[in-house]
Amino acid sequence: MIRRGLEGAEGVQSETDAAYDRWAPIYDLIFDLPFHAGRLAAARAAEAATPAQGELLVIGVGTGLELELLPRRARVTGIDLSAPMLEVARRRAERRALGHVKALMRMDAGALDFPAASFDSVLAPYVLTVVPEPERVLSEMWRVLKPGGELIVMNHFSAERGPRAAVEAQLERSAGWLGWHPTFPFSILSDWVAAQPGAEWRERRALGLFRLFTIARIGKSRA
Repeated sequence: MIRRGLEGAEGVQSETDAAYDRWAPIYDLIFDLPFHAGRLAAARAAEAATPAQGELLVIGVGTGLELELLPRRARVTGIDLSAPMLEVARRRAERRALGHVKALMRMDAGALDFPAASFDSVLAPYVLTVVPEPERVLSEMWRVLKPGGELIVMNHFSAERGPRAAVEAQLERSAGWLGWHPTFPFSILSDWVAAQPGAEWRERRALGLFRLFTIARIGKSRA
Protein backbone atom coordinates (compact mmCIF):
# COMPACT_ATOMS: atom_id res chain seq x y z
CA MET A 1 0.00 0.00 0.00
CA ILE A 2 1.57 3.28 -1.10
CA ARG A 3 1.17 6.06 1.44
CA ARG A 4 -0.34 9.19 -0.05
CA GLY A 5 -0.17 12.05 2.43
CA LEU A 6 -0.93 15.78 2.22
CA GLU A 7 -3.73 15.38 -0.29
CA GLY A 8 -5.38 18.36 1.33
CA ALA A 9 -2.40 20.63 0.78
CA GLU A 10 -3.69 24.09 -0.01
CA GLY A 11 -2.30 27.11 -1.77
CA VAL A 12 -2.72 29.14 -4.90
CA GLN A 13 -1.75 27.14 -7.96
CA SER A 14 0.97 28.86 -9.96
CA GLU A 15 1.03 29.09 -13.73
CA THR A 16 3.74 26.42 -13.76
CA ASP A 17 1.67 24.07 -11.59
CA ALA A 18 -1.30 24.53 -13.91
CA ALA A 19 0.93 23.78 -16.90
CA TYR A 20 2.07 20.50 -15.37
CA ASP A 21 -1.50 19.51 -14.61
CA ARG A 22 -2.21 20.05 -18.31
CA TRP A 23 0.83 17.96 -19.28
CA ALA A 24 -0.09 15.07 -16.98
CA PRO A 25 -2.21 12.99 -19.44
CA ILE A 26 0.44 13.12 -22.20
CA TYR A 27 3.62 13.65 -20.18
CA ASP A 28 4.99 10.15 -20.68
CA LEU A 29 4.52 10.29 -24.46
CA ILE A 30 6.65 13.44 -24.75
CA PHE A 31 9.13 13.31 -21.89
CA ASP A 32 10.03 9.63 -21.62
CA LEU A 33 12.47 8.60 -24.36
CA PRO A 34 14.34 11.93 -24.87
CA PHE A 35 15.01 12.14 -21.12
CA HIS A 36 15.64 8.45 -20.47
CA ALA A 37 19.46 8.58 -20.56
CA GLY A 38 19.46 11.22 -17.86
CA ARG A 39 16.95 9.33 -15.74
CA LEU A 40 19.02 6.16 -16.01
CA ALA A 41 22.23 7.98 -15.02
CA ALA A 42 20.44 9.60 -12.08
CA ALA A 43 19.03 6.23 -10.97
CA ARG A 44 22.49 4.66 -11.07
CA ALA A 45 23.88 7.53 -9.03
CA ALA A 46 21.06 7.06 -6.51
CA GLU A 47 21.86 3.36 -6.29
CA ALA A 48 25.51 4.14 -5.55
CA ALA A 49 24.56 6.75 -2.93
CA THR A 50 21.83 4.86 -1.08
CA PRO A 51 22.64 2.02 1.35
CA ALA A 52 20.51 -1.12 1.62
CA GLN A 53 17.15 -0.19 3.16
CA GLY A 54 18.26 3.43 3.02
CA GLU A 55 15.81 6.30 2.55
CA LEU A 56 15.75 7.91 -0.91
CA LEU A 57 13.70 11.03 -1.63
CA VAL A 58 12.68 11.96 -5.18
CA ILE A 59 11.76 15.62 -5.63
CA GLY A 60 9.30 16.28 -8.46
CA VAL A 61 8.49 12.62 -9.04
CA GLY A 62 5.84 13.58 -11.61
CA THR A 63 4.27 10.56 -13.30
CA GLY A 64 6.91 8.26 -11.80
CA LEU A 65 9.06 7.59 -14.84
CA GLU A 66 12.09 7.18 -12.54
CA LEU A 67 10.48 4.78 -10.10
CA GLU A 68 11.11 1.55 -11.97
CA LEU A 69 14.77 2.50 -12.49
CA LEU A 70 15.51 3.22 -8.83
CA PRO A 71 17.27 0.65 -6.61
CA ARG A 72 14.87 -1.96 -5.23
CA ARG A 73 16.91 -2.20 -2.03
CA ALA A 74 16.08 1.44 -1.18
CA ARG A 75 12.95 2.83 0.46
CA VAL A 76 11.68 5.44 -1.99
CA THR A 77 9.53 8.46 -1.17
CA GLY A 78 8.40 10.69 -4.03
CA ILE A 79 6.86 14.14 -3.77
CA ASP A 80 5.21 16.41 -6.31
CA LEU A 81 2.80 19.35 -6.27
CA SER A 82 0.70 18.09 -9.19
CA ALA A 83 -2.11 15.82 -8.03
CA PRO A 84 -2.89 14.54 -11.56
CA MET A 85 0.75 13.52 -12.08
CA LEU A 86 0.90 11.82 -8.71
CA GLU A 87 -2.17 9.79 -9.58
CA VAL A 88 -0.42 8.52 -12.71
CA ALA A 89 2.64 7.67 -10.61
CA ARG A 90 0.54 5.74 -8.09
CA ARG A 91 -1.13 3.70 -10.81
CA ARG A 92 2.29 2.97 -12.31
CA ALA A 93 3.72 1.79 -8.98
CA GLU A 94 0.73 -0.43 -8.27
CA ARG A 95 0.51 -1.85 -11.79
CA ARG A 96 4.20 -2.74 -11.87
CA ALA A 97 4.37 -3.91 -8.24
CA LEU A 98 7.10 -1.45 -7.26
CA GLY A 99 7.39 -2.52 -3.64
CA HIS A 100 10.37 -0.26 -2.97
CA VAL A 101 8.10 2.78 -3.37
CA LYS A 102 6.76 3.41 0.14
CA ALA A 103 5.12 6.83 -0.31
CA LEU A 104 4.01 9.23 -3.06
CA MET A 105 2.96 12.51 -1.52
CA ARG A 106 1.63 15.88 -2.62
CA MET A 107 4.06 18.43 -1.24
CA ASP A 108 5.76 21.74 -2.05
CA ALA A 109 9.45 21.14 -2.79
CA GLY A 110 10.23 24.54 -1.30
CA ALA A 111 8.67 23.65 2.06
CA LEU A 112 9.27 19.95 2.67
CA ASP A 113 7.26 18.43 5.50
CA PHE A 114 10.09 16.17 6.69
CA PRO A 115 12.43 16.51 9.69
CA ALA A 116 16.05 17.46 9.08
CA ALA A 117 18.43 14.63 8.14
CA SER A 118 15.66 12.22 7.13
CA PHE A 119 17.12 10.81 3.90
CA ASP A 120 20.32 9.05 2.87
CA SER A 121 20.07 10.49 -0.64
CA VAL A 122 17.92 13.05 -2.42
CA LEU A 123 17.28 13.01 -6.17
CA ALA A 124 15.98 16.00 -8.14
CA PRO A 125 15.30 14.87 -11.74
CA TYR A 126 14.55 17.68 -14.20
CA VAL A 127 12.93 19.81 -11.50
CA LEU A 128 15.07 22.92 -10.86
CA THR A 129 13.93 24.61 -14.07
CA VAL A 130 10.31 24.10 -13.01
CA VAL A 131 10.24 25.58 -9.51
CA PRO A 132 9.94 29.36 -8.97
CA GLU A 133 12.71 29.47 -6.31
CA PRO A 134 15.37 26.87 -7.13
CA GLU A 135 17.77 27.99 -4.36
CA ARG A 136 15.02 27.52 -1.79
CA VAL A 137 14.31 24.02 -3.09
CA LEU A 138 18.02 23.16 -3.01
CA SER A 139 18.23 24.35 0.59
CA GLU A 140 15.23 22.25 1.58
CA MET A 141 16.73 19.16 -0.06
CA TRP A 142 19.99 19.85 1.76
CA ARG A 143 18.17 20.23 5.07
CA VAL A 144 16.49 16.81 4.87
CA LEU A 145 19.68 15.09 3.64
CA LYS A 146 21.64 13.18 6.28
CA PRO A 147 25.31 14.05 6.92
CA GLY A 148 27.36 11.78 4.67
CA GLY A 149 24.50 11.65 2.16
CA GLU A 150 24.37 12.75 -1.44
CA LEU A 151 22.27 15.22 -3.40
CA ILE A 152 21.79 14.20 -7.05
CA VAL A 153 20.61 16.79 -9.56
CA MET A 154 19.69 15.97 -13.15
CA ASN A 155 18.80 19.09 -15.06
CA HIS A 156 18.98 21.17 -18.20
CA PHE A 157 21.36 24.12 -17.97
CA SER A 158 21.29 26.79 -20.64
CA ALA A 159 24.15 27.65 -22.98
CA GLU A 160 26.06 30.86 -22.37
CA ARG A 161 26.46 31.73 -26.04
CA GLY A 162 25.90 30.49 -29.59
CA PRO A 163 22.83 29.27 -31.50
CA ARG A 164 21.52 27.18 -28.60
CA ALA A 165 21.60 30.19 -26.30
CA ALA A 166 19.57 32.18 -28.84
CA VAL A 167 16.96 29.42 -29.15
CA GLU A 168 16.69 29.09 -25.38
CA ALA A 169 16.20 32.85 -25.03
CA GLN A 170 13.32 32.70 -27.50
CA LEU A 171 11.73 29.75 -25.74
CA GLU A 172 12.00 31.53 -22.39
CA ARG A 173 9.21 33.86 -23.56
CA SER A 174 6.85 30.87 -23.35
CA ALA A 175 8.19 29.55 -20.02
CA GLY A 176 4.83 29.95 -18.27
CA TRP A 177 2.99 27.90 -20.84
CA LEU A 178 5.77 25.31 -21.09
CA GLY A 179 5.98 24.89 -17.33
CA TRP A 180 9.79 25.15 -17.21
CA HIS A 181 12.56 27.71 -17.86
CA PRO A 182 14.71 27.06 -20.96
CA THR A 183 17.14 29.76 -19.73
CA PHE A 184 18.66 28.35 -16.56
CA PRO A 185 22.38 28.99 -15.98
CA PHE A 186 24.58 26.44 -14.21
CA SER A 187 25.75 29.23 -11.89
CA ILE A 188 22.46 28.96 -9.98
CA LEU A 189 23.56 25.52 -8.79
CA SER A 190 27.29 26.18 -8.52
CA ASP A 191 26.83 29.39 -6.52
CA TRP A 192 24.47 27.60 -4.16
CA VAL A 193 26.95 24.74 -3.64
CA ALA A 194 29.78 27.19 -2.97
CA ALA A 195 27.72 28.76 -0.17
CA GLN A 196 27.04 25.46 1.64
CA PRO A 197 29.50 24.46 4.38
CA GLY A 198 30.43 20.81 3.99
CA ALA A 199 29.30 20.52 0.36
CA GLU A 200 31.66 18.79 -2.07
CA TRP A 201 31.37 18.11 -5.78
CA ARG A 202 31.49 14.40 -6.60
CA GLU A 203 30.50 14.47 -10.25
CA ARG A 204 29.46 16.83 -13.00
CA ARG A 205 28.81 15.29 -16.39
CA ALA A 206 26.87 16.32 -19.50
CA LEU A 207 24.81 13.65 -21.23
CA GLY A 208 21.70 12.94 -23.25
CA LEU A 209 20.68 14.23 -26.65
CA PHE A 210 23.13 16.97 -27.78
CA ARG A 211 24.50 17.00 -24.20
CA LEU A 212 21.53 19.12 -23.17
CA PHE A 213 21.41 17.70 -19.65
CA THR A 214 23.86 17.55 -16.78
CA ILE A 215 24.09 15.20 -13.81
CA ALA A 216 25.55 16.78 -10.70
CA ARG A 217 26.36 14.86 -7.50
CA ILE A 218 27.01 16.84 -4.33
CA GLY A 219 28.15 15.13 -1.14
CA LYS A 220 27.31 16.37 2.37
CA SER A 221 30.14 15.98 4.88
CA ARG A 222 29.58 14.11 8.14
CA ALA A 223 31.17 16.86 10.20
